[in-house]
Formats: sequence, structure tokens, C-alpha cells
Amino acid sequence: MKKTAVTDILAQSPVFAKAGMDVLHALAANAELVNLKAKQHLFHMGGAAHYFYLVTTGAINLYRPSYSGDRKIFRVVEDGDLLVETAMFLDPPEYPLSAQAVSSAACYRLPRANLLRVCRDSPEFSLAMLEGMAVRISQSLNRIDLLTVGNAAQRLVLYLLDVYLQQGSAWLTLPASQAVLSRQLNITPETLSRQLSAFRRAGLLGESTTAQGEHHAPQMHVVLLDIPGLCKEVNLPLPNPEIERAKPTRRLGSSLFDCCNYARVTLGHGMPDATPS
Repeated sequence: MKKTAVTDILAQSPVFAKAGMDVLHALAANAELVNLKAKQHLFHMGGAAHYFYLVTTGAINLYRPSYSGDRKIFRVVEDGDLLVETAMFLDPPEYPLSAQAVSSAACYRLPRANLLRVCRDSPEFSLAMLEGMAVRISQSLNRIDLLTVGNAAQRLVLYLLDVYLQQGSAWLTLPASQAVLSRQLNITPETLSRQLSAFRRAGLLGESTTAQGEHHAPQMHVVLLDIPGLCKEVNLPLPNPEIERAKPTRRLGSSLFDCCNYARVTLGHGMPDATPS
């Protein structure tokens, strides 16, 4: 039952959909369901990475200690996210950061050995994995470029425009809370809050934060009311959606810090494809 459930979920991923069902069955062999309590760790940074994970419910923080001694949250993974599959190719394999449940969560644990065996046996699957990694490398360069922009307001607008291009709607669901986003953009929480407030007062965007229930992290929902005005406000050129939307290597990725995974499945979550009137 576990093997079938994992296979059905993986088959919905753009990356793993390129593999045949026989490959996915081999990948899901010996999968085990892991239930986490709130604040419980799934693994710690530097630990031996013998497993990768498929999150089915809840939210998990990926973090590592910062130089100041605080925790730096790189991203929050939720339903449908594959976790640390890219770390499986390290030799020796170790987890590049720590994973801690935000609240109660569940995920399937898949053996590293299965992934390596499937890659050896299926050239098509290996090429699909390499393609995904190559896209992530290009997106990492884009993130470095974004983070080296000296103006905090420009970094914020560039990030919002990238999410707009990915989601294809002026109604944005940001894949991080305001606290996490401020760290990722290298902006203090106070500066981020002031900048969002300034954009709202200028009539350039609307914003609300909604809780996702017991098992999910809070998300920000932002409405881009005036994209040309937003770009003009921070001295940025207007993006060309027709060109950029077709080039994943020109974007930032599904999250600002897709640091050790690149495959995800949409498990019944959607958003309205609408523009504000």
C-alpha cells in the first residue's frame, strides 16, 4: 500500500513523470511513513544522508545555524515536496541543513540506494534528474544576482515579479512567511514591513497574511495592483512576461532557496488565475 501511494504521488511530478511506472515502483520500494510531532527533527545538518523524503502533510523548516548563532530558515517545504534528493548523490552523503517540523507532519522515507540504483538502470531517468539539476544551477545564479542588488526595495520588487511570472497571475501566493522572506532577501523584518506598507499606501499592491491551519505555515497573499507603477517606483524596467515565462532558467525557482531539492507535486492546492479589476 505504501509503495503504491508513493508511486502515485511521484507520477504527478514533472521530473518523475518522465520515468516509467516500473522505475517509480523500484524507487518507492521499502518506503516508510514517518510521522513527526511539532518541533521534532527529521534530520540534522551534517548527519549521514541515507534517505530522502516525500512530504505528504504538514510543513517542515529547512534551516542551518547562522554565523551570529541564530537559525537561518532557508525555506519551508510542504505537501508534495521532495526533500534532499539531490544530497543523495554526495559521496559520502550528508544532509546540508537541518529539517524540523513546524507542527505535526508526515512524510515517506525513501532509501538513497533505490535512487542510485534507478539512475544506473535508467538512462532516461538519469537525464531527467540532470536536467532538473541544471535548471536549478541556472536559477541559483539568478538568486545570487538578485541578492547582490544593493537596493532592498529593488530586491523585493524583483522577487515579486518573478513569482508573478511563475504563477501567471497578479494574485500571488508567496512560498514563505514574511519573517522567512526577510531573511532570504537579506532585508531586516522592519525594513521589509515598511517597504510593503509604502507600496500599499501608494496603491501599488494589496496584501494579506492567512494562516494555513494546524499543519501548515502562514503564507502571504499579495495582489499586484500596478506592475508598471511598482517598477517605476524602484527604477526597474518592466519585465517581458511572454519571453521570461517560457524560460525556467531565467527565473528564481519555486522558492527563493531551492537549496537541496527541485521536484514537487501539487497535491490539490491551487490559486485563482485572475487579475485585479
